Amino acid sequence: MSARFVAFLRNALNPFILLWLTCISSSLYAAPGTLFLTGSEQHIPLQPWVEYRQTPRDLTYELLLESHEIWTAGSNRSDMNFGYTQDAVWLKLNISSSAQRDTLWHLHFPYSSLNRVDIYQEGAAVKTSGAVVPLNQRDLAHRDPAFSLRLAPGEQTTLYIRAESEGSLTLTSQIWSSPAFASFSVNSSALLALYCGMLLALASYNLLLFTVLRERSYLYYVCFVVSFGVGVLAFTGLGARYIWSDLGTWSGRLLPLGLCLAATVGTLFTCSFLNTRQHMPAGHRLLTALVLASLLLALASLVLPVHWVILSMSVLGMIGAPLTFGCILLAVRFRVPGARIFLSAWACMIVGVVLLSLRNFGVIPSNLVTTYAMHVGSALEMHLLSFALADRFNTLKKQKEATQESLVHALKAHELELEDKVQQRTAELQIANTRLATMAMQDPLTGLANRSALDTHMSQALRRSQRRRIPLAVMLVDLDGFKQINDQLGHETGDQVLCTIADRLRSIARETDFIARLGGDEFVLVAEDVGTPEQAHTLAERFLDTLSMTIDMGVQSVAVGASIGVSMTLSAELDVAQMLRQADMAMYKRKRSGRGGVSFYSQEQGIDQLA
Repeated sequence: MSARFVAFLRNALNPFILLWLTCISSSLYAAPGTLFLTGSEQHIPLQPWVEYRQTPRDLTYELLLESHEIWTAGSNRSDMNFGYTQDAVWLKLNISSSAQRDTLWHLHFPYSSLNRVDIYQEGAAVKTSGAVVPLNQRDLAHRDPAFSLRLAPGEQTTLYIRAESEGSLTLTSQIWSSPAFASFSVNSSALLALYCGMLLALASYNLLLFTVLRERSYLYYVCFVVSFGVGVLAFTGLGARYIWSDLGTWSGRLLPLGLCLAATVGTLFTCSFLNTRQHMPAGHRLLTALVLASLLLALASLVLPVHWVILSMSVLGMIGAPLTFGCILLAVRFRVPGARIFLSAWACMIVGVVLLSLRNFGVIPSNLVTTYAMHVGSALEMHLLSFALADRFNTLKKQKEATQESLVHALKAHELELEDKVQQRTAELQIANTRLATMAMQDPLTGLANRSALDTHMSQALRRSQRRRIPLAVMLVDLDGFKQINDQLGHETGDQVLCTIADRLRSIARETDFIARLGGDEFVLVAEDVGTPEQAHTLAERFLDTLSMTIDMGVQSVAVGASIGVSMTLSAELDVAQMLRQADMAMYKRKRSGRGGVSFYSQEQGIDQLA
């Protein structure tokens, strides 16, 4: 390719290149031009028609007009959100009326949190509005920064709008016809009032529940709703419009104060509702730190610059949201009552807070969804939290009832067990008492009745004998030669002899006879229904014959004799002791004679020996 051809090509393309660069520069900045109003418009967004400049706050209107810096078209931005900035933002709007008569328009900025908005117009007084401007100093008594603009037919003017905010600076704006703006104001205020009324109703209802149930979670919920409601009133401008209209600059501090207190009490509510101290101690410590940070930030909102407080509040919200969300997920895992509904509620709120925070930082565009995300999320959250409280109360009530029922069953089972043990102990005690009574009435060696049993039986036998007029015979048996057996063969052999004698007495006694051992080698037999002394003598002889039989001791045999004294009576004057004494006297009389046998006691003759 020759140098001449290259030069020709360059010269031919230069005009086209210049034209292309001109088109690009024109597309980078195109003046919006003038907004012409015919009077038939209802609502016009102003971003395509405005130019903006971001300047230091100390720049005045006069200095702005004298400066020659270039304005930027609003249409070059995706939205009019300038984030957290301490600068002032100026808007320039050229506007002209082609209406046939004077027309009243309203310039509206739908972000109530704008601290101050001033409108400068050549030949007119400065108009002011904003969150920190008392209501009586605003150009238009409205919850948002709003201004009246009256244009004559053919009038053309330029508006210079200066705005500043301690929070996120968003300058979305519209121009409305007067009837359309009035309708919009009524409808939007009614919706916000309905929202605030919902918060008030939920707070009142749960406050009543707290007064009845005394459950701390209900009180935290009420405080959370009230403090959040204060923030909502400040954020939507309803508070500055209807409640604290003359508060001035302090009105701008109520938004961070209310939201920081809501974060503080809301975190306390989370800890109480989910019982994080028990189920997740580590998460509880982190949430406690979040509570302290939110409380300090709430106190700081009263003294520190609002800009830094709001910026810190957004950062704290972005940190605390995932932390709270993680604790709720753990609570769902641990099956905490109401945790699933609680998760849904906080998911709605967290999404709203995150969207609002990202919008405030300028990460996502400012639109209807991102601006009112917290309102929608909080409305859903408050209702779901109220449902979660009810579900938690019902679940805990059922668990308490189940626990009480289980306790009642356990107490009843324990009571039955105690009754069984008491019955068992009573039966054992009766057996023991019976055994003791038996032992108290029984001779431990021979198993025969002892002296106590003898006294009882003889007393009853005497009464029966006297009542029936049948003689009673008492026979006192004393073994002969027993002492020699003890001395020669030992006491063990003597005890065997006594047991053998006892068995023989039992074997030959009648069913109605009573046999007892007085002690040593003395035995007593009480015989009822003995009609005559001869019958008593015959019975005594049978005893003698049986007792005189040899006793086989294994390696040797022993033999013992016996002396028997008999006392018979029908007298009602005799008692047990007298009859035993008479039988004893008869037995010793027989024993002194030197041989065994039977002797009877006679009241007339003393001792009468019949054998």
